[in-house]
Amino acid sequence: MRLFVLGSGSSGNCLVAEAEGERIVVDAGIGPVRATARMRELGGELATSRVPLAVLVTHHHGDHAAHAVPIARALRAPLYAHDGLDAPHARAHLDVRSYAPGRPLPLGPFLVETLPVPHDAPHVAVRVSAGGKRFAVATDVGHPTRELRAFLAGCDHVFLEANYCARMLETGPYPTSLRRRVGGPLGHLSNEQAGELARSLVDTRVQSLVLVHVSRANNSPDRALDVVASRVQRMHLELLPQGQPRRFDVVGGAGLRGAEQLSLGF
Repeated sequence: MRLFVLGSGSSGNCLVAEAEGERIVVDAGIGPVRATARMRELGGELATSRVPLAVLVTHHHGDHAAHAVPIARALRAPLYAHDGLDAPHARAHLDVRSYAPGRPLPLGPFLVETLPVPHDAPHVAVRVSAGGKRFAVATDVGHPTRELRAFLAGCDHVFLEANYCARMLETGPYPTSLRRRVGGPLGHLSNEQAGELARSLVDTRVQSLVLVHVSRANNSPDRALDVVASRVQRMHLELLPQGQPRRFDVVGGAGLRGAEQLSLGF
């Protein structure tokens, strides 16, 4: 299974998963032009003669869903939305299909599973299986839950947010109301929360962990890596900065192989 991460973070989230010649798209926080350019940076084409099986949206915030209609239209793909997503405009122009969080969704070679997570909009973490391999994406998580830990533990590879450093958020440029939203129980994961959740995944099926959705204003790659790495010495760990596309290969028991680097020695 190949993964093309075209965007992660407040600047826009979008991931393309490919297996057995089929594709699904998870989130559409960047538009078709930018997504196409980033896919080409990774040596692929976003639009091909094979229509993706789904453009699946996790929640309605703009960095995840603002470009769902143009992406789905450009790819001629059905748009999958749960009941917490109000999409009248999309329904007027696209093939919009419903999925129920917590209920498995078979899509060709893929099995998509979703888990509601605490956030200030109805939102899900996503787990995708194909060919005996499995990965998950968990961002915009207000606080870790026991259910989320179990959901991630069954994966070979996990994309996990480490959104903010608590000290930088407290002294940073955000107004008080936004600081409270980000750092509250329905906001995002701090480096420390991500680190503790990552620690709970050591000695599970998880072999590889990539930190994503890292704030530019309230965090830094070095801070996030230092905090999480101190808790997961026996797990492959790396970080994907905002705006940097990257391709990964999910390789089962061996974890994950990145197209640009094989491992980091944490």
